[in-house]
Amino acid sequence: MRRLSLFVAGLLLAAPAGAKVVRLRVVHTNDVHGWILPRPDRRHGGRMVGGAAALGAFVKKVRAQGPTLLLDAGDWWQGTPEGSIPEGRAVAELFDAIGYDATTPGNHDYDAGEASLADLSGRMKTPVIASNIASKATGAPVPYVKPFMVKKVGGVKVGIFGLLTTQMRRLSFEKNIAGIEFQPEVEAARKAVAALKAQGAEVVIMLSHVGQERADGPAGLGDQTVAREVPGIDMVVGGHAHIPLAPALKVGGALIVNTGCYLDRAGLAVLDYDTKAAKVVSSDDSLHMLWIDEVGQDPAVKAITDRWEAQVGRALDVVVATAAVALTKDRSSDSPMGNWMTDCLRKWAKTDIAFQNSGGIRTEFAPGPVRLRDVFSLMPFDNRVTTVYVKGADLKALFEHSVGKAPGVMQVSGAAVTFDPSQPEGSRVAGIEVRGRALEPEALYSVTAADFIVQGGDGFGAFANAQDRADHDTLIRDVLGWCAKGAGEIKAPVGGRLKKL
Repeated sequence: MRRLSLFVAGLLLAAPAGAKVVRLRVVHTNDVHGWILPRPDRRHGGRMVGGAAALGAFVKKVRAQGPTLLLDAGDWWQGTPEGSIPEGRAVAELFDAIGYDATTPGNHDYDAGEASLADLSGRMKTPVIASNIASKATGAPVPYVKPFMVKKVGGVKVGIFGLLTTQMRRLSFEKNIAGIEFQPEVEAARKAVAALKAQGAEVVIMLSHVGQERADGPAGLGDQTVAREVPGIDMVVGGHAHIPLAPALKVGGALIVNTGCYLDRAGLAVLDYDTKAAKVVSSDDSLHMLWIDEVGQDPAVKAITDRWEAQVGRALDVVVATAAVALTKDRSSDSPMGNWMTDCLRKWAKTDIAFQNSGGIRTEFAPGPVRLRDVFSLMPFDNRVTTVYVKGADLKALFEHSVGKAPGVMQVSGAAVTFDPSQPEGSRVAGIEVRGRALEPEALYSVTAADFIVQGGDGFGAFANAQDRADHDTLIRDVLGWCAKGAGEIKAPVGGRLKKL
């Protein structure tokens, strides 16, 4: 607590001498994904970290220092039982209790469908801002979000707008976003900045669930491109990429910030606005771990989290198995967790091969008891089991996409893949074996995967050629629960299924 006070006090002394400067503080979060409860950090001896009550305590201390905004960049609830089982109502209640000034939807905020998001936004006192989500039929903004807003903070008019990635059709079920268009980010940003300036905005902040450009990630526009191509943005509160920025980036006059994910830390940006020069003359950002023993917990917020924890915990705090070793995840290769999940799916469906997209693996198992809560946190999405028959040539295309363009390689059971990511597109897969035999291009193989992937999610378009698709009414996490209970003790499966040359 003392370190935070000293940090903020130090900021108060940093204003340029002789200038009429207003200091604006912006506490920011992104990709909370339902992590409203504190949890032990295994990297620091089980020290408790994170959660909404710790954030509430942190925000209260910062607000005591002067003009403050509290902003969030989307993906509010999907990821934990407390977030997912009430379809975001717990997180919405907490956002209101802590006093967020604005948030923007993320791609996972559509996971329960547009009607659910519209209902949730209608319940929230927190303004939900998005400038590029529109009706396909009319081109008008959807009614459950505001395109932008202006709020006076410390006497300064702050304009806020939001963006959601245009990659939504790769990231969401079509049924959840039917009738919606996600307008190009740069064009929407230009229009929003112009509209905010016309309303007298002196400082402009973008809430972005667009993501960051990465050399090792899928191609696509990100926060840096928007900041570079759209003049007039002073700050970008970034989300979607789950990559904390420390230090923050400065691009095109904008400060780009990101806390990473899962509410284990909060960001604190400081913008110095010179009223004479009519511009932000300096900006900086820092990330702060929400250690419970350091920042404390806000009692009123904790009462809300305790209520939701008790309500959800009655059904999920049941031990179903024991992990003999740590089951970790890895997006760049096969992993103990990915291997266990795909083995479970293949065993349940009795197919040649089972797939699991790496982005859908949301947590790890530590050695020891495994509860239904852990299984839910591992697979919080309502993805259902789908089985199909796929030709060998299409399987090769799926793996080519997996090792070249997908957000993480596809985890697999029943196959072994050798690949070289340095080779040109279309030539990265050097060999594939299915159950110990070389892949035959014209042969049909039975495959189990999540319905999200089979429909082409994460860009796996080769599933469009699949035959005899069967959509089962069984959730993948229910298969994992069945598998864990049946095993009793979960051991690390045999690895080496994805071999990088």
